[in-house]
Amino acid sequence: MPYRLREHTADIRLEITAGSFPEVFAESLRAMNAVAKPDASDATVEREVTVEASDRLSLLVDFLNELLSLAALHHEAYETIDIVSIGETHVNAFVKGRKTRGMEAEIKAVTWHEASVRETGEGGWKATLVLDI
Repeated sequence: MPYRLREHTADIRLEITAGSFPEVFAESLRAMNAVAKPDASDATVEREVTVEASDRLSLLVDFLNELLSLAALHHEAYETIDIVSIGETHVNAFVKGRKTRGMEAEIKAVTWHEASVRETGEGGWKATLVLDI
């Protein structure tokens, strides 16, 4: 047989709780930074990020993946999100952070596996995200 299939576990599941839908974005970013552990420099950065999607879950996953792409491309780590506008299918925000010398763990993507976001009965929000590392 010219190939073999092997199981490989390289995922981390995040369970996010927040008081509002915009806070889900901020808490997700904090959790991703706790996983990646960026080696940040003193040089600060700010970027505007706009994402359109078909629904809330797609919006969250697409936004976080956009941040991962920008971070990898520009060698940056984002620490805070200032949301200008958000709805069920769009978000416009400014992310602030620092230039990096690297990450302790590289997050390749926020996956669709087990991904969810929902409003709880108590007025809060819960999200589940799986990171491919």
